[in-house]
Amino acid sequence: MYSQPLQDARAEYARRLQMRREAVVRHERLDLRIVSLRFLVFIAALALAWLGFGPALLSRWWLALPISGFLALVVVHENVRRARRRLERAVAFYDRGMARLENRWAGTGELGDRFLDKSHPYAEDMDLFGRGSLFELINAARTRAGEETLARWLNGPATQEEILARQAAVEELRTRLDLREGLSILGADVRSGVNPDALAVWGTAPPLLGPGRLHPGAGPWQARP
Repeated sequence: MYSQPLQDARAEYARRLQMRREAVVRHERLDLRIVSLRFLVFIAALALAWLGFGPALLSRWWLALPISGFLALVVVHENVRRARRRLERAVAFYDRGMARLENRWAGTGELGDRFLDKSHPYAEDMDLFGRGSLFELINAARTRAGEETLARWLNGPATQEEILARQAAVEELRTRLDLREGLSILGADVRSGVNPDALAVWGTAPPLLGPGRLHPGAGPWQARP
């Protein structure tokens, strides 16, 4: 049986999940309509091209209309697809939230196996990493650096001030569901895709171009010693 706060959270997640799913369906239908319209405009452009360059029944300038319309549809189509992808990410966000609330989340997220140290004094006993682990349950990071930070927190002690600060941050974010949804949507493209070690190596590597200053008359890649 769910407690009242959990019931409220589950109801809100279910409501938002249904809304996002319905929005995805609407965007899919709009996507198909735009595809059909682009095809019709393309056919119209071919017909006008034949009339303009073949029997010359129409001015060739009429081609500007379907070409302009087609280009406008391309822009609109991309915006619709981008919005649909964002909505699909929102669906995934609320799906995962529902899975946590209904205790069916194990094996559906990032396991964090790479952070498991067999020699750690309590990591295995407390199921910090792996399937059904604490890391999988609470991890919402969207970069490798974020995941490594969470793993470091789980693997090591913290001062009382740090613990209280983290609890305050959790409490602040707990009711800001729109913010958490937005962060999840924006971060989906870079989840586990940025390697902080590689960035650090790149940032500390010696410059490819030698020291010097550009000469006013030099080309863009020529430096003056």
